[in-house]
Amino acid sequence: MTKQDAAEVLRHYAVLVELLGDDPFRARAFDNAARMLEVQPESLETLLAEKRLHTIKGIGKGVAAAIMEIAERGTFADLEEAQEKVPVGVLDLLRIEGLGPKRARTLWMEGKVASLEQLDSALQTDRLAALSGFGAKSVEKLRAGLAFLRAMSGRHWRHHAHRAADAIRETLSGIAGTRQVLFGGSLRRGMETVGDLDVVVVVEADALTSVREYVLTLPDFIWHETGEVLKGHTKNGFPIDLSVTSPREAVLRKLIATGSKEHVAALREAAAPVQRTLDEIALGCESEEDVYRELGLTYTPPALREGMDSVRSRQSLPYPQPVSSEQIRGILHCHTTASDGHHTLRELAEAMIAKGYEYLGIADHSQSAAYARGLTPDRVRIQWAEIDVLNRELAPFRILKGTEADILADGRLDFDDDLLAGFDFVVASVHSGFAMSESAATERLCRALSNTHVNILGHPTGRLLLERNGYAVNHEKLLECAAQHGKAIELNCNPHRFDLDWRWLARAEELGVPVPLCPDAHSIEGLWDIRFGIEVAAKGPLTAANCPSAWTADQFVTWCDTRKRPL
Repeated sequence: MTKQDAAEVLRHYAVLVELLGDDPFRARAFDNAARMLEVQPESLETLLAEKRLHTIKGIGKGVAAAIMEIAERGTFADLEEAQEKVPVGVLDLLRIEGLGPKRARTLWMEGKVASLEQLDSALQTDRLAALSGFGAKSVEKLRAGLAFLRAMSGRHWRHHAHRAADAIRETLSGIAGTRQVLFGGSLRRGMETVGDLDVVVVVEADALTSVREYVLTLPDFIWHETGEVLKGHTKNGFPIDLSVTSPREAVLRKLIATGSKEHVAALREAAAPVQRTLDEIALGCESEEDVYRELGLTYTPPALREGMDSVRSRQSLPYPQPVSSEQIRGILHCHTTASDGHHTLRELAEAMIAKGYEYLGIADHSQSAAYARGLTPDRVRIQWAEIDVLNRELAPFRILKGTEADILADGRLDFDDDLLAGFDFVVASVHSGFAMSESAATERLCRALSNTHVNILGHPTGRLLLERNGYAVNHEKLLECAAQHGKAIELNCNPHRFDLDWRWLARAEELGVPVPLCPDAHSIEGLWDIRFGIEVAAKGPLTAANCPSAWTADQFVTWCDTRKRPL
């Protein structure tokens, strides 16, 4: 049980309390406690062992007792009682963008809508018009949100997939006879969201039957199909396809499990001229690289195995090397307690020093972001003075002075040029006014990129994966604009975003538009989301030369300075 797991349980309870119309202060207390638990630097195990839960601000005795019960059995009594009162389908309603617990309660209690299917029926028969707060525009948004959910059905956030995979690996690795537990599918290919977890368990040849039979008895899994590939889900509901295989078949199973279906089909086509099947070739190979070599192909890294055109002959140029975690020197676009972050400048810096990073780029929100305690010019200057003090103390580690400035409706920023000129770097982002046409959104972003003080465009579409599409932009025009003005566009590594979309990374490389990997961290834990961005960036691939996160602090600041020119 991790802090994140326990925090999710607390949040789930807070939502149930709201849906039931119970004490709003209790709901807020559990939600706040979940947030405070997540940002603690220590593990849940350590906090429990040292009996320190009650010392955390926002976690009282009652919540601490609930967390201890969660750690012991995965739930707690009050949650179980609340779950009995709320139909599961009502919780599904909350997956629709913009539909919070209060309005979901209205749908449930007044509209008799207790599932997505019932909502669909109500929308088709116009039954919602009689409900308070559900006018024509709200109903239209519900229709769009329901359609989006259907399109995203069966997908999961990448960090949740990693968490599920880690638990599966821990469970299966301890089985006698097991050599390796491998994961393929969209997780291995670095897709921004993940469907099923494709698991390949490599075992000693004489243990195939015993391991397979043992896996079928494990309480961690619920199986629906028990053919050659076991199909089911974990006890937490994550869908899995699992193969138990011998070392001789491991390469073949790994290839097929990784996919994509189109890539495997292309490999099978490539095998035809050599008059052997892909299966025959793979069974005689010790590695995937050997398979490609036998087929007369350049090895395709897993992240690039999308589509029928993802194979190259041996005579072709090799694929560019993607930026690696070892090449990352600094992390840009991070938030502190000065705005809506959970840790101080010093705490973030010391956490990064401990991990061996060279610099940290702070980018707290600007003054328009009142919801996030955006900094006024006076507070910016106070932060600059604090950074100067810390830089002298923590040298050679360096904190860069940055901001995440709001892009206003007309494309201007919400700080004046004199203040913007004092930052080491400026991230410009849209946080409001999403209801734009593609042309209006593109024009708004391009005007921001034309500002001499802007260096990086933040999360360019504002999308939230599995939650909302964000606003439409003309990516080609946006990249050309960034290239024209000498600006970068981030790949926001928050696993709810991954924005810029990886499908445009190759074009960014062609145009010479740098793409920093920015976790948009609001806590120490959030800093390490950069690892997810590295995995997704490999799909471009994004190279180290075109990734400012792999540059030195001096290189990055010099790059920012040399691209400034009069408006």
